[in-house]
Amino acid sequence: MANQMNTILTFTDFGSAGPYLGQMEAAIKRESVSASVIHLQSDAPACDPKSAGYLLAALANQFDEAVFVCVVDPGVGSERRPLVVESQGQWFVGPDNGLFAALFHQRSEMSIYQILQQPRGESQTFHGRDLFASVAAKISKKQFIAMKKIGKLDIGMAWSEDLHEIIYVDHFGNLFSGLRGLQVDCSAKIRIADSLLSWAPRFDAVKRGVPFWYVNSCGLVEIAVNGGRADLLFPEYRNEIINIS
Repeated sequence: MANQMNTILTFTDFGSAGPYLGQMEAAIKRESVSASVIHLQSDAPACDPKSAGYLLAALANQFDEAVFVCVVDPGVGSERRPLVVESQGQWFVGPDNGLFAALFHQRSEMSIYQILQQPRGESQTFHGRDLFASVAAKISKKQFIAMKKIGKLDIGMAWSEDLHEIIYVDHFGNLFSGLRGLQVDCSAKIRIADSLLSWAPRFDAVKRGVPFWYVNSCGLVEIAVNGGRADLLFPEYRNEIINIS
């Protein structure tokens, strides 16, 4: 395995309220007291592994060596496989439901393993706590994990490197797309609904109330409004395809 990594980052759709993040962190600490746990994202697109996967891939690019526990898992308890994915010195633990598909398509090097370890406890609906947290902690300590190497993912093999859709809405109403900014020239226009948006480097580069697109801190194309909310200006964003012209 890779060099020891004491930082474990959680990526979930749990939300900040409720007991789930705390229970998962406690499970990590039970296996590795020295692990540093960072809740990187707790409001990933709920029950939407495809959209969440493109956001995960963008966030992962901001880190070097790290272990990620990734739980956007509407099929928990079903026959979907539990996975460990290793890529570029990073380790990802989570379900085989499309959550790792964007990583697979965007990175040239990846190894995929099916976890053979059984979940701890009797619950069939919290593998984040009962399986994935434990495996992530063991990876951080370079401990043995019962798993076998597999050739490909079950879900998402036919998806593209970038997703021309809105995948996430932040607290300010800004719309994250699944398009990487490096793939779009700043001279391009972004079409959403009936609007054609120009690029701007930041909010105050356009007049108040004007929508525009820019490359956000995650490296993704984002649609925003200076002094307003893009989610209110484009209320049907979930059904829109983002086109580039």
